[in-house]
Amino acid sequence: MMSTDESSLQAAINESQKAVDAGCMPFGAVLANSKGEILAEAHNGSKAKKERGGAGDVTKHAEMELVRKISTTIDLDIRKTCTLYTSTEPCVMCAGAIYWSGVSRIVYGASAKQLETLSGPGGFDIPVETLYSMGNGIRPMECIGPLLSEHAMKVHRESGIWKGCPPPSADNSFQANADIETERSLFTSGIGSAAAAKSGDYSVPVIDLSQGSDDEIAERLWNAATTVGFFSLVGHGIPQSDIDAAFEASATFYSQEQAEKEAMSPFARQLNSGYEYMSQVRPSTGTADQKESMQITFREGVMDGRWPTTPGDFREVSERLASQCHKLANRLMDLLEPRACPNLKPGTLSKAHNLGVSDGQCTLRMLHYTPMDAETAKQLTTPDDNGRIYWRAGAHTDWDCLTLLFQRVGQAGLECMSNPQDATKDGARWTPIDPVEGGIAVNIGDMLARWSNGRLYSNLHRVRMPTPAECTPPSSRYSIAFFAQADKSVLIETDGAQEPITAGDYILSRIKSNFAK
Repeated sequence: MMSTDESSLQAAINESQKAVDAGCMPFGAVLANSKGEILAEAHNGSKAKKERGGAGDVTKHAEMELVRKISTTIDLDIRKTCTLYTSTEPCVMCAGAIYWSGVSRIVYGASAKQLETLSGPGGFDIPVETLYSMGNGIRPMECIGPLLSEHAMKVHRESGIWKGCPPPSADNSFQANADIETERSLFTSGIGSAAAAKSGDYSVPVIDLSQGSDDEIAERLWNAATTVGFFSLVGHGIPQSDIDAAFEASATFYSQEQAEKEAMSPFARQLNSGYEYMSQVRPSTGTADQKESMQITFREGVMDGRWPTTPGDFREVSERLASQCHKLANRLMDLLEPRACPNLKPGTLSKAHNLGVSDGQCTLRMLHYTPMDAETAKQLTTPDDNGRIYWRAGAHTDWDCLTLLFQRVGQAGLECMSNPQDATKDGARWTPIDPVEGGIAVNIGDMLARWSNGRLYSNLHRVRMPTPAECTPPSSRYSIAFFAQADKSVLIETDGAQEPITAGDYILSRIKSNFAK
């Protein structure tokens, strides 16, 4: 069953088909209230022509037509509470009109970059979210997309209007969109919410980095990375005292009031940095993860004005742990690289990940899964009218190359699929990844799976809701994740048929699919 956003967006896509039927450019838009009720609809009124603007009155874009209509028929106070859905990402002209209409939320189907793969370059387009973030003092605008992009692109393709257009520049968004759609399909298939196996039925391998030669360790890593994509690492060399210090700093930070945390470190989605509270909505669930997190991206200038000041040593302990995680992640990649990416020069993977540089993307994330009583947990795990339930973290794959996850013994909840490569709704098996004393849970991310041309496996994982016993008394769950993400400018090229994509474009696409702001 579609979510409210999806069903309303489908109505906008249907409007784009009406535009085609009327001999106009293939774009449509609707306005809907919070219940998903369509209050107004419109489609493009410019006569079909290969040029991006169409022919005749080039201001008759679907969004412009809709804004004209709602500005005279719907009160401003109502418009402020509504969402504008459009089949394709708005152009600069339309984005301005939407802003002045009083609407503050936009959901779009295909992105402008995706349209370019059919129409070729030529539109005067700035990514709509970037456009809104450029002005000082404007009210916040929430932009979500691409969503149902293949549905929207189907209308464009079948309209025939773009046939014979100049070839586009390389589009870097499709792989990320494909991964997003795969994640979203976990809800409709039921795989993402399948029951977990009993603890002990299966366990991910534990690998000791201090035992054996590099070749022997590489073989163990390879076996884990090509099957389940997860392993627990011991003998890794990171002092337990540094790990404990980071957890203590995290607990102190989260003990403050939410408003204090938000003021101290405001979240910036474009920068993947700052404090967020229950704002991450997984494509696999359509519901907000029941957690709060502090994102620390190690890129030059990104954390300016965002470092928490309570506790006083927060920055120091975070940077110390991140530096050691970075060194460890690079060692793991060096060990996996010869077999995973035989087309690359030795050291390519580790050289692609840097801390503190102008386009760095490596991120340390401190997570706090808030305590809840048994009744609340029961309510949140009871399916709503759309069959959706809540998770501490819904089923997903990671976007990076490697994730290092620190857990606390006695704070269980992480699960991964034990049969990821042949799972069906009825045959999906999830297994606990319980904390190992002194260990780190490590998993392969989508970026490295792509770089290896599928040789390494990026597995689904999730964090379940607390059991009744874990709710008595209600208790917190803390974890700390280091995401080894290649620098923004790095081009991920494989020895297979997949198109190259920059690491920056890939990560930003995934962030946009998960965070509303």
